[in-house]
Amino acid sequence: MGVELPESSDLESGDLVKLILQADSARRQIDGYLAALLGRFGELEGQDAAEELCRQFGLGRHRARKQAKTANALNALPTTLDAAKQGWISIDHARVLAESHQRTPLSTEQELELITAAITEDLDEFKRTMARSEDQRRADGGLTRHERQRERRSGKVFDGDDEMVILHAEFDRIAGERVKTAMNDLCDRMFRDDAKTGSDRTHQQRNADALVALITQQPAGGANVHGEVDIDAESAIESNRESASNATAASSDDGAAGSDCELAPQATTLIVTVAYDTLSGQLKNAELIDGTPIDIDELRHIACNAGIVPAIFASDGQPLYMGRKQRAATAAQKLALCVRDKRCIGCGMRASACDAHHIIWWDDNGTTDMTNLVLLCPKCHKKVHKHGYTMAKDPTGQRQLKPAAKARARSPSSTLEASRYDRTRSRHS
Repeated sequence: MGVELPESSDLESGDLVKLILQADSARRQIDGYLAALLGRFGELEGQDAAEELCRQFGLGRHRARKQAKTANALNALPTTLDAAKQGWISIDHARVLAESHQRTPLSTEQELELITAAITEDLDEFKRTMARSEDQRRADGGLTRHERQRERRSGKVFDGDDEMVILHAEFDRIAGERVKTAMNDLCDRMFRDDAKTGSDRTHQQRNADALVALITQQPAGGANVHGEVDIDAESAIESNRESASNATAASSDDGAAGSDCELAPQATTLIVTVAYDTLSGQLKNAELIDGTPIDIDELRHIACNAGIVPAIFASDGQPLYMGRKQRAATAAQKLALCVRDKRCIGCGMRASACDAHHIIWWDDNGTTDMTNLVLLCPKCHKKVHKHGYTMAKDPTGQRQLKPAAKARARSPSSTLEASRYDRTRSRHS
């Protein structure tokens, strides 16, 4: 469906403003209409299918999931959705309202009152209005202010569209003050070190470095935990990494001995894949588990303070093929799955949170072999065992999770397997 747009190159400012406002109104209506279509599609085909459709818009995984979730949430608020379709409020205002409704349901009167506020308030102001409204609704449930804030706490870490990693968190006042105090203290020490060494780090960069250091490192006087690095001739390195090399500028790049900011690595784990060139006898093509390439010099930096333990993922190394001898995947198999699948094949959840799943179920005589194993997060794992989801290969040969066209007939052994999964995840299917 094409739209004829007026030529704007010869227009004066007044006429341009009119066109801009008209275009903004049309954009709001289109956004609302698209949300309605996606919401209906999600009702028919499921949330995963709606997210996959959003990916076809050229969006990254995070933004596609966010758009599909917004459309799904607005199904419960048809009045708000209609206001977005009419262009009275933006889809962002509608999303904030719908997400609040999911946490603490709105009455019809409250919804209309908040739609009126959304028409006149910019997004930042409206978020504050929604926070006050949600706080009041929770107070009506008998919770104290601190309990209401604790229920609203949240944290997300995800990949941005520009290959940066984005962290977003909201804390209750007490926890937030603890975080602010710790960050401010470390930032102050970094500032003093920067002044001594002439570092040109900005305030925002010190904040970022301090946050990384507080999450991934510990005071140098504490326990010195050295991580293990598994180097594989064809696959993986698993290591403790000094994640905040910039955060320790005073003790590394800036070379300030006895710095107030000296920190030692925490026991964090990083998986890196690297190929070995047998002709040159050198490592090459190092990359993070998500495929992001890293320089070989950075690889050496990761491994410089760790013990090296060879781990050859082949038939003459640690066993990757267990047949029917063992039900649960071995540690070597799990690591190899992380390298091969990189994430949950269903929703993209990080590999460290996933289980090893038997494609042909163990109770149906499936084997514990790499060819019969894939990574599934707990939520997608349950979709397979309880909701009949299946796996199929895409044109590139990669496995994908597919919703069941209709309810899957289950054998008694399959039903038993599903109940076992609900009781414990210690024995992976």
